[in-house]
Amino acid sequence: MKLAVLPMVASLSLGLVFVGCSKQQASPEAGALVPELAPLVCHVGGTMRPVMQELAKRYEEKTGQKIEINSAGSGELLAHIELQKQGDLYVCHDPFLDVLMQKNLGVDGWTIAGLTPVIAVPKGNPKGIKDLKDLGRGDLEVYLTDLKFSTLGHLVPTIFAKAGMDVNQLLAGGHFQTHRSGSQAGNMVVTGNADAAVVWNAVVALRTKDLDAIPITPYLPVPYVDAMTTATHKSYVLAPVRVSVATLQCSTDPAAAKAFAEYLVSPEVAEVLREFGFTMDHDVIRQEYAAGKALPGTKDRVKDAE
Repeated sequence: MKLAVLPMVASLSLGLVFVGCSKQQASPEAGALVPELAPLVCHVGGTMRPVMQELAKRYEEKTGQKIEINSAGSGELLAHIELQKQGDLYVCHDPFLDVLMQKNLGVDGWTIAGLTPVIAVPKGNPKGIKDLKDLGRGDLEVYLTDLKFSTLGHLVPTIFAKAGMDVNQLLAGGHFQTHRSGSQAGNMVVTGNADAAVVWNAVVALRTKDLDAIPITPYLPVPYVDAMTTATHKSYVLAPVRVSVATLQCSTDPAAAKAFAEYLVSPEVAEVLREFGFTMDHDVIRQEYAAGKALPGTKDRVKDAE
């Protein structure tokens, strides 16, 4: 198969306000001052922002610990962490957990869920799309995510090749367009500007009023087999695509950061992740790194390219 090139550093345009030490608040019983937990700053890749906002809300209700969500592209956030050394946790999708650890920016890392590509179509599937091969029909307008600047975009050539289709030829034919954001690609279908889009299952789950998902399971990359080579000459497997959380070396409260990360892999949040469309595979959900080192039994997802 062809190997794609993945740029690992994205442009950065982020502004953050960070909270410092704990505040003091009055005790409702005696009027005495008691410590108020300082917020944890959690950098969250855009696809994961809605579910993380919900989980942060539930965690604060349970523990009193406030979580501040800073959201952008996973690559943008990684660049910010490396340059600014600020924040407590990082929630991303592949391949950025491994890169974070290679750069010695993370401490512990867990896989909390997975992402699966699907075809998003308008509710009721009016064009009768049943298979990935149907997207080659000349009567359809189709959106993909950017082939260079999105993780799903790097899977797309392999996915279409497994269906006997050349994605570059499809793009040259004029019926296929790309968008850097999977959410926006999905929105093009919602607004009637496209008949279908190849997006993550989590994108459709947030738009179930307007969209249906068509599985493309037979054409998905083979887990731990299909791979791509990056500009840094590393080879990354394409599947499964993990959603991960890592505690950061720069955290000002490592114990609190680890407690929230462990909450994200606890059984009580699994149903929430599932409701938001994430793939919950018990063979994938696990701790991957401890003190920056891959744990025994972790699949080798990053290796020197041959």
